[in-house]
Amino acid sequence: MDNYTERMVDSVARDVTGLAEFECSGFEVDGAQIALRYRATGTDGRDHAFTETITLPASVAAADPDVVEPIARLLHLAAALSYFKAFAPARITVPSGLTHQERHFVTEVLINGLGEFAYVNNLPEVFDTPIEAPDRPDTTGTAPEVLEPSRLLVAVGGGKDSIVSIETLKAESYEIGLFSVNSYQPIEATAEVAGVPLESAKRALDPTLFELNKQGAPNGHVPVTAVNSLIAILSAQALGFDAVVFSNEASSSFGNVAWAGRNVNHQWSKGIEFERLLRASLPAESPQYFSLLRPLSELRISRRFAMLTDYHPVFTSCNRAFKLAEADRTSWCGDCPKCRFVFVSLAPFLSREELLRIFNGRDLLADESQFEGFLELLALDGLLKPFECVGEPSEVKVAIALLREHPEWRSHAFLAHPQIAAIEVSDLDQAAVFAFDEEEHNLWPRIEAAVREV
Repeated sequence: MDNYTERMVDSVARDVTGLAEFECSGFEVDGAQIALRYRATGTDGRDHAFTETITLPASVAAADPDVVEPIARLLHLAAALSYFKAFAPARITVPSGLTHQERHFVTEVLINGLGEFAYVNNLPEVFDTPIEAPDRPDTTGTAPEVLEPSRLLVAVGGGKDSIVSIETLKAESYEIGLFSVNSYQPIEATAEVAGVPLESAKRALDPTLFELNKQGAPNGHVPVTAVNSLIAILSAQALGFDAVVFSNEASSSFGNVAWAGRNVNHQWSKGIEFERLLRASLPAESPQYFSLLRPLSELRISRRFAMLTDYHPVFTSCNRAFKLAEADRTSWCGDCPKCRFVFVSLAPFLSREELLRIFNGRDLLADESQFEGFLELLALDGLLKPFECVGEPSEVKVAIALLREHPEWRSHAFLAHPQIAAIEVSDLDQAAVFAFDEEEHNLWPRIEAAVREV
């Protein structure tokens, strides 16, 4: 494989005749409240019921139900995976039926969005999950000619990518609002610096799921961006925005490992394949959905973010900032794949003092205990690219090449390690990392012109 490491699947035979049963029971939309209902019967014969609640920032009661209902159906299917995984491998049933496109949607989101979960739990059977549902007629109609949107709801996660999107759109005088699913201090601080109102939805998982996890039920990564994207689209419908903007870059389409005949990608629901799938599944007259930074690499985005100094004290990409328990939160833990990637991707474009100020005085490259973590980012010594939202190994290699030329970093001991010193980067390699991808995006001409300036 040319863009991810290949691993062989464990060939242990498994009995799949007695599968658990998982049912997408239904959903209700009541103003700003959405209830998603599921049922399951485990292989032990025990029955379980789950209700997830979504609270939108505004009511959809006045919106066209022929738009709201199909989007809510997609949300019901995508959110199901958080509960399905506790019973995997299992058979999925959808008693209300599926249209041809909905069947395609849930199949792709399940197979690709749960790839990491299947890999980590050694459950390749997940890729062959039976989905049973009667055929449902497609009544969403043909989408009209898509005009360039003017009111844009920008998803914000508190990191550098969405900040670059915000400033790119502000510079072009677009009317924008900011959006998050649940809210945390870095998100709120980003909105404050941007001077743009923040609208937040709330997602509350059924607490029964956490009890099952404590009891040892299979657990792991789910395609949360798929769920958040659909919540954002419903929120845009409620608030009167005509498009939802995410900030997923070209690097998110790059996989982690080839396993069981699949490309397992931690970031699949951030990649171009999911973006196209969702766009094709939305009903006519739905708010548009696209990623602004799709044609760009993480390193090119970091270069632009380095100039946005007002945001440097408030942004974070570290998952520790978003822990459920407030006492467990910190802006940067300084010892995880995301911290390491942001550190090395910003280093070529900042002074040493500026970068260390962001990371509370810590030089991650000088911490020998993290050296193997940097090798993982480079996918060297047979190591896998981390299952995290980080850039491609080629980008890290180019960042290291740029550090060799940086007056404050070129004599750093990290660069003298034999594995690092052996890295070779050509001019063509650098050009490829900073190139604009002409094909893999869904941008309108005016927006595309603005992104080319990033």
